[in-house]
Amino acid sequence: MPHEALGESPAQRNSIVESWMGIYNKVVRLTPKLVGLLLCISFGSLGEAFAADSVPKANPLDQALSLMETLRATKLTAPKPFGDTEGDYFEAMVRGEVPVDAAFCERIKLTEVTDGLLPALNQPLTGWSQSGRTPTTGGDLPACRLFALRGQLLCKQGKIAEGQTWLLKPRLMARRPGGDQSLIQHLVAIVMESIGQETAARYIETWSEADRLAYIKSAEALQPMGSFHAAVRLEKDALPKKDSVRTLLLEYKSLNPAQQQDRFNSIFGMGSHSPASGEPGDKLFRPRMTALISSLSVESWDLLHDRISAELEPLNLEKMQAFTSRNAAALKFVEAEEAKPTAPSVQKAEALYRVLMGPGIIGVARSRWDLELKGKLLIIAMQKGWTFDQTCLANLANSNGTQLKLGNDDGDTAIIVPGRHDETFLIIGPRR
Repeated sequence: MPHEALGESPAQRNSIVESWMGIYNKVVRLTPKLVGLLLCISFGSLGEAFAADSVPKANPLDQALSLMETLRATKLTAPKPFGDTEGDYFEAMVRGEVPVDAAFCERIKLTEVTDGLLPALNQPLTGWSQSGRTPTTGGDLPACRLFALRGQLLCKQGKIAEGQTWLLKPRLMARRPGGDQSLIQHLVAIVMESIGQETAARYIETWSEADRLAYIKSAEALQPMGSFHAAVRLEKDALPKKDSVRTLLLEYKSLNPAQQQDRFNSIFGMGSHSPASGEPGDKLFRPRMTALISSLSVESWDLLHDRISAELEPLNLEKMQAFTSRNAAALKFVEAEEAKPTAPSVQKAEALYRVLMGPGIIGVARSRWDLELKGKLLIIAMQKGWTFDQTCLANLANSNGTQLKLGNDDGDTAIIVPGRHDETFLIIGPRR
């Protein structure tokens, strides 16, 4: 990426990345793992698309993001257990932690805002900004949460059929074209689908059988989501052409060492903050990325993406475990190379690629696996209603291979990933 997209100084660049992480975390309550994934798969190439106050809100998606920023900036009269801003209150309603507040929805003009967002359902998933510097997915996720809140409001008013229509809109957003054009686009689509799944799952014990069956019929009519494997293969083309790795490779070896470093810095100039590994203090990104570029050709760069994608097709637990093992072996190889450097080679390039890109790839693969499992469980639970029990989870494991069990989350029925600290997989308890 050009250095001006990321700020002129390391402090400015770090501030941009941290604000980007903060926006995503606040908008969708991402786990730390997913925040790291979003950073990892972007190679640190995000910037002004999320400095939202400096950009005019020209379309409904931008306006949705602006609304969320306003809510996050507005303090509640008194702090609550869920937070101290109206943004926290909004998110608590979407997550089912507090009842839907009809007066709040009217004040933020929820009906008008969501009506205005409907054209986005017929548009491709947003990609790179006109400047060609940053992904512009900032408004998609707030739009999904606004759709979900409108669905919940309608359900509270007893308008279940209409409410279901709006609860399905985040899932329709996830299925727009473009969700398999890069790993970051695919992960955003996964998060949008999760919003739709998790919001609907809260009604499993409260909707009538007829309402549950109606939801199943609508959910099963949804077209498939974009392909994870296509996203991996197309990741090589994710950046605009002028800033792509392929373009850099064509230029790099014709430059002298000083020019190479300047060109590298213009694209990946992130100071000591290295989002490629998801570790804010990781200083290894620069030398490893330099070594990768030095070891690659355009042909080997393309082949790497195709071969790595094939390793996870079809996506299953065995292939994910094998991929993780290869990544671990690659890290040992790279560390040994760093202790005693050798000449560039195809083997070295693949090992570096796995170290830099492997965590993001396997992370998105696991997220996609869990997403599909949640989708299956949502259908089963909608069929069973109150009769859903532990037998419905027989032989079902999450992406880490852990057998799921029935438990609770703050008193609500939930499907749990057992462990030292049980992790909630899907809440299927009643709306408050």
